[in-house]
Amino acid sequence: MNRIIFGFLVSCFFFITACDKDNKKDEFDKAALLQNFADNIILPRYADFKTKIDSLESLFIAFQSNPTEAKFEDIKMHLKACYLSFQAVKTFDFGPAMNTGFKSTIGRFPSDTVQISSNINTGTYNLSTVTNAGAIGLSALDYLFFQTDAYLKLTTIASYNQYCLAIIQKMKTETDAVVSAWSTFKSTFIASTGNESTSMFSMLVNDFCQDWEEAKAAKLGIPLGKYSLGIQRPEYLEARYSGYSLEILEASLKNIAEIYSGIGTNGVDGIGFDDYLVALKKENLNSTIKTNFQAINNSFSQFNSTFETELTQNPTALENLFNTISEQVVFVKTDMTASFGILITYQDNDGD
Repeated sequence: MNRIIFGFLVSCFFFITACDKDNKKDEFDKAALLQNFADNIILPRYADFKTKIDSLESLFIAFQSNPTEAKFEDIKMHLKACYLSFQAVKTFDFGPAMNTGFKSTIGRFPSDTVQISSNINTGTYNLSTVTNAGAIGLSALDYLFFQTDAYLKLTTIASYNQYCLAIIQKMKTETDAVVSAWSTFKSTFIASTGNESTSMFSMLVNDFCQDWEEAKAAKLGIPLGKYSLGIQRPEYLEARYSGYSLEILEASLKNIAEIYSGIGTNGVDGIGFDDYLVALKKENLNSTIKTNFQAINNSFSQFNSTFETELTQNPTALENLFNTISEQVVFVKTDMTASFGILITYQDNDGD
């Protein structure tokens, strides 16, 4: 009889504990979190990227009318600005962005240089086809603008020049579509606070975790040789031709850290995932995640050259950075999502 009573009491304890946790989740205002994300993070970031893409188009059209080396240098510097701004929006690969394939259109890398050359040589192409998936976006421009004879080709080969403009205008079209769609999608986003896989809150958390893992694997791990038996693969570097790879990686990780804390483009620390964890009495987890974000950010001070040079001259520091980023995967993908009651729905094959 005593065993029955004991078992009953234990069951009651776990039931009450579970209910208490659910109540804490219900008490937190996720709509306010999503409101902060929409108003102060997502929309301003998209607006910034749109402004930079619009400017890139204007600069290139002006260059076509009156090409000079000085104007071309401005275009190359502006491409870097677009690259860095894109790091701030690629995390939000749901809703309008998912519907248009925005992330892969703009940010896929490395580029398919063979396909790019074929398109230029033939002068006929449809940049919306699967065949050209690797021949568009920022990576394609990185290849086209940073060849040693890029200026000469731009000013003497009409098809080369026109192909660059076609890529820029495709990026502009895709960006305009996403920014426009968010004007009506915003209310849907804020209202979708559930934990089911189709809710916007769940998609936001999933994309946040996935973006962190993609930075770890694609931007750092693959070039470093973490998935090729230690054989470095510099050909897989993002922005290899311009040499912006490390700056892009740093910007990507910093932007993800700001998303975690709900920090807006105005620098104001709004409601973020950190506040949700604190509301769930997960202060230690929140502290660990923030400490790791800071350590990762600080680690970039030890790099003084391009990613490709650091691969040969400073591989240990890159290895340490990779390991710290990998540790953070566990805290955000496993511990944070479990605390939120969110199921990870994307697939990854890098073994975490």
